Amino acid sequence: MRILAVDDDPVMLDILGTALESSGFDDITFAASAEDALELIEVASKPYEVFLLDVMLPEISGIEVCRRLRTIEQYRATPVLMITGSRARDMMTRAFEAGATDFVSKPFDVLELVTRIRLAALLNDGLARERMNEVALEEIGRLADVSFDDRFDLKRGPGVRGFLALENELLRHADALYEMTLFTVQIDNALGLYRGSRPAQFRDSVDAVARVLSHKIDNDTTRFAYTGRGAMICVTHGVAEIDLNDLQQRANTLLVQGWDAFAIGHPTAPTVSIRRLDGPPIWSGKAAADKMRSFQGRADLTVQAAPYEVDGLFERLSMRISGG
Repeated sequence: MRILAVDDDPVMLDILGTALESSGFDDITFAASAEDALELIEVASKPYEVFLLDVMLPEISGIEVCRRLRTIEQYRATPVLMITGSRARDMMTRAFEAGATDFVSKPFDVLELVTRIRLAALLNDGLARERMNEVALEEIGRLADVSFDDRFDLKRGPGVRGFLALENELLRHADALYEMTLFTVQIDNALGLYRGSRPAQFRDSVDAVARVLSHKIDNDTTRFAYTGRGAMICVTHGVAEIDLNDLQQRANTLLVQGWDAFAIGHPTAPTVSIRRLDGPPIWSGKAAADKMRSFQGRADLTVQAAPYEVDGLFERLSMRISGG
């Protein structure tokens, strides 16, 4: 187990080291300040599995170190034990609000310290298994049938939101006014793509478009969600004019360059069309959410699929009949 112990008292670090090593922990890194600890965390080749943080560190407190750890994806659930000589209620409250897992009081009992570390490790293992189960369930969901109109969640990525999450984000400030641009990214001939795909292939194709969009938009100002029918709706905050023609060209170029035909199961990348949604330059949160809710992809359900996509449809039906 990789442990990072942080305390500005060298005597306390010696005591911690002796106690931990005598209890079988042999992968321990020590830091005498928050600054040293944050640097070690940044350059670590392997992630730490438990943190022991003195609360009263100079300059940057242990509570602030804990808060910063929780902003790093791989440390969002890693056990953080705060070491303190105080049991002040407000200090403990601030530490738990920052994401602390548990407390160890000074002067500490070695057995208590080791027990709390092992309990924290068990908690970490349980959370890891839970995350693995979530991934497995997500993958099962990806293999399930999906209708052409379904608003399924895209794979996580910069700027990506679930449809309801993005709608709720706007509704939290329903009456506030913002300078916003709303635009759509529509997969061309999405219906043909859907008809010639298995459910997982169609989802993978939509996710591939989402990855390109994440790469080409400003993730600080733009959020987007899948609305069904091969379309995504994008909400951009700010006054800067967006060149949607340029974005469309760059997105289509990147789709062709990065298309993995073997992994996705389609020989050629789709193309997309990007259009601005009509509306004022100043939107209320509710007006933007209403626009999102009323929008649906422009795919024409009466258009016949292109020949190669019809072949794909027959292949799909054959696989279902044969149990594939």
